[in-house]
Amino acid sequence: MMIIPPMSTTEPPTSTHIINLPTNESLIYHLRSLADSSIDIDKWTAFCSSVFSYKDNPPPPSYFARHFYNDPRRDAALVRVLVYDHDEDEEIVSSVRIFRRTLTLGRGSDAAVVSLEAGGIGEVCTSPDHQRRGLSKLLLNDALKIMKDTGSGMSCSLLHASPDFRPVYAKVGGYECVTSFWSVVPVLSNKLTQETRGQYQRNGEELSWQVRQAMFPQDTPQLHRLHQKYSEERFITIQRSEQYWNDYVREELGDTLWVLTNIQGSSNKEDQSEMIVAWMSIRKRGGRYQLREFGFDNSHSGTFSIGRAMRHLLGVTLNQAGEQIDPTSESGVALHLPTIVLSDIQEDGEGNLCLDLKNTVEEDDEGWMYVNFDESKPNVLEMTRREFGRISHVIWPTDSF
Repeated sequence: MMIIPPMSTTEPPTSTHIINLPTNESLIYHLRSLADSSIDIDKWTAFCSSVFSYKDNPPPPSYFARHFYNDPRRDAALVRVLVYDHDEDEEIVSSVRIFRRTLTLGRGSDAAVVSLEAGGIGEVCTSPDHQRRGLSKLLLNDALKIMKDTGSGMSCSLLHASPDFRPVYAKVGGYECVTSFWSVVPVLSNKLTQETRGQYQRNGEELSWQVRQAMFPQDTPQLHRLHQKYSEERFITIQRSEQYWNDYVREELGDTLWVLTNIQGSSNKEDQSEMIVAWMSIRKRGGRYQLREFGFDNSHSGTFSIGRAMRHLLGVTLNQAGEQIDPTSESGVALHLPTIVLSDIQEDGEGNLCLDLKNTVEEDDEGWMYVNFDESKPNVLEMTRREFGRISHVIWPTDSF
């Protein structure tokens, strides 16, 4: 069971800040929490969208609204904004959001899964008209103060930053980078299959399998349990509750989440049961595909290897993404995936079923950054840097903020 420490009932304080400009003009900003009302949240989502409108594929307000409303642990009080009053109208001009998350750190010496409460930093943005005035720095310091408060229950903070902003977070908040080991491997399209149903033999018995889109909430208990075993018991990653699967993962991945199932029982559908063997979601980024979500149930390794599961799921997900799977051509697309997942595939001996393992290239992610508040709790930075017993850091893109 996922136990969430209670959040302090005290709402973070409001404050007023005077910024003196080089022109000798002084501007007054008010720092406050977002009101838990649709009017204020709509203003905030529209503001965030406007700041990122310069992107080639800018996120609409609904993107930020979805991230907020689908988060089971959302808290409007942890969305901190600076507002500027002008013409009798209050304008949001800068924003920082604290995401309440639980991190799992793999199994400890007593075989129990170790976890700790963390505050994620996201939705960091400032209006172009109010940049270079230290507003984001002001908000980040405010967020750090809130997270360090003993009532928050948070013992560390994490965020993902592009190379240009990493020095800023290091200087202002003491954040340090961790290495997430990722690899790029060519996919052999001529070895993929788009079949969604089939049979196989086991102990003289003919059994069935199928690939289908995930169904919520029917698949939630299995996905929740299997994700615990595949990711939470092995990696430093985000812990998921069943509610998180139903409310957040379901909406984030939509129809891109596919499951490979093992069908057991008689030919009578009423007597059959489906056991999820593996699941996958991919997305296209920068001319290649990223493994957005993945897991495998090792208890089925006698009938389905992880390499064979990858072959079935990749064929279907790439076809859904619009890729032409040509059985006569060895050329294929590239897949960006956690190196430890690639190692799992290599170890099972059937990784070459659809992946060109000889041409794998390492491409690590240095963007995740952490700062520790409580020295009595496990330190993620130390755990990822050990010479021996190092724990892999895998934040699935599904869980990014």
